[in-house]
Amino acid sequence: MKIGFPRALFYYDYFPFWSGFFSALDIKVVTSPPTHRQIMEQGLRRVSDDTCLPIKLLAGHIQALEDVDAIFLPRMVSVEANTYSCPKFLGIPESLLPAVPPGIPVLTVTVNWRKGKRQVLKDLQVLGLQLGKGRADIRKAFTLGQEWQKRYQDSNGSGWDFEKNLPQIESTAKRIASSQKDTVPLNEPGRLRIALVGHSYLTQEPYANLNLLRRLRKKAEVELVQNVNLEEVNNHLSGLRKKIFWNHAKQIFGAGKKFITDPDIDGIIYLSCFGCGTDSIVQGLLASSARETHKPYMMITLDEHSGEAGLVTRLEAFLDMVERRKVHEGYVSAHGEHLDSDSNSL
Repeated sequence: MKIGFPRALFYYDYFPFWSGFFSALDIKVVTSPPTHRQIMEQGLRRVSDDTCLPIKLLAGHIQALEDVDAIFLPRMVSVEANTYSCPKFLGIPESLLPAVPPGIPVLTVTVNWRKGKRQVLKDLQVLGLQLGKGRADIRKAFTLGQEWQKRYQDSNGSGWDFEKNLPQIESTAKRIASSQKDTVPLNEPGRLRIALVGHSYLTQEPYANLNLLRRLRKKAEVELVQNVNLEEVNNHLSGLRKKIFWNHAKQIFGAGKKFITDPDIDGIIYLSCFGCGTDSIVQGLLASSARETHKPYMMITLDEHSGEAGLVTRLEAFLDMVERRKVHEGYVSAHGEHLDSDSNSL
């Protein structure tokens, strides 16, 4: 049996789990190709205009799946205790049924870790029964999926590149462990260190972000939200009046605060998509913290109409400003409080 898995949205965070899960059940997982123009256009035709860019991409990737027996669209309600996923996640798969090619069935399962591990396993067993698998097989598949997911998450702190190393997930756990030693980038002395903050399905989606990550890596060492472990994220969540109950927003805010307080980080770029409700809150909080600490900060908002020329211009101007401030004018505020050395009271 071949199950289609769209290369969008939850793919960038949870595909290792699902790959291990279905592999243990002797089911082949077929991913859609990397995003290109036709996928984008297909997605735009299948969803409403007010939908965010990642959902439009997901609709396009569903259309791009061919020669599969079914398409898998999980409902990721919660991936950790006391949190929820973005409301758009909760609406899958119903909101994307118009994008499913005629004649191809949709497989789905609700994953809600707020209800505990036992309930998650119970829901997966219901899915397994639909696939003709036994409960014992599902338990083994669940264990393997968790193992692959943990290895993937643990390797992020060592600079693991998702797109480059993802095929290794589908091999043995031994190869995954050994590959971590070969994928740690060497920091070149004197290079800028820039933190790229945002949802993984946008920061690591090269077509949607106009190859922003690749452009950044040509001129600077880049830190991503996924390079910050959970313990550090939680340490930087203290001080908030209320807890952040969106799991992606919680991770982004905690990692962003860590980057802001890290003296080795020269600047921060927040990458968001137009119409993202959670980003509208988290981005404002991080921008305020960056101003207080005089950390160079820029926000980039993308949608399907974003142009490459404008992005390149803004990126080059930001990097030039950060480099000049670091090398020649470290005493000048990035936010305009002091204009020159004579007016600098520090």
